[in-house]
Amino acid sequence: MKIKKSQAAFTLVELLVAIAIFAILSALGWKVFDYLGQTKARNSIHEEHLSQIQEAYQQIQRDMLQIIAVGANVDGSLKPALQLDNQLLSFSKTGVTDPLKQGLAPDERIEYQYNAEQKTIYRLKYTHLDRTAAEQPLSSVLLKNVEQYEITLLDPNELSRWPESVVNLNDNRASVKLPRGLKIKMSVNEVEYEWIFSLLNTSFISKTGP
Repeated sequence: MKIKKSQAAFTLVELLVAIAIFAILSALGWKVFDYLGQTKARNSIHEEHLSQIQEAYQQIQRDMLQIIAVGANVDGSLKPALQLDNQLLSFSKTGVTDPLKQGLAPDERIEYQYNAEQKTIYRLKYTHLDRTAAEQPLSSVLLKNVEQYEITLLDPNELSRWPESVVNLNDNRASVKLPRGLKIKMSVNEVEYEWIFSLLNTSFISKTGP
C-alpha cells in the first residue's frame, strides 16, 4: 500500500510569482506614500503663504482704520496727511499705546515701500510726526514673494498720485484732506489679489473753516 505525501512547499514558479506581486504592491505603496508626502508638503507651504497674506491684510486694515487727518513735518518741510508718489505711500496714523508709561507719542508716520528686486513690501515706522530727515525708521517685512504691486487711490476716480495736484501745505484744509479709499493690486506666489479699503471721511473739512 502506497501513501501519498502532501506537497506543502511552494514551487519555484509560485515563489517567483509571489515575489513579483510583492514587488509590484511595494512599488505602488511607495508611490502612494510619496504622493501623500508631497501633498502634505504642498499644503504646508500653501498654509504658510495664506497665513502671511492674512497677516499682511490685517496689518494694512489696521493702518487704514487708524489713519488721521494730520500732516507731518520733516526738518521744517510740511508733508500732507497722506501722500502717494511713485508708488511710495506714506501717511499719519494714531493708535499707539503706552502701557509702560514710556512717553510714547500716540501718533506715528508709516510708509509702504516695495522692493522689486527682493519682491518684498516693507513697512517703515517713524515714531513721531515731526522729525528730522536723519531719523531712521523701524523697518519690518509686510509681505514677501510679491511679483507685482500697485497702489491706487479712489476719490472716487482712480488716482496714482496724492495729492493729485500741487497744494499749499500751509493751508491746513488742503494738507489734511484724504481720498475716499485705497486699492492694492498685487501678485503673490503667482496668485493675484485686489484689496480695497475705505479711509477716514474728510470731505467735511473742505466745506468748513475760514
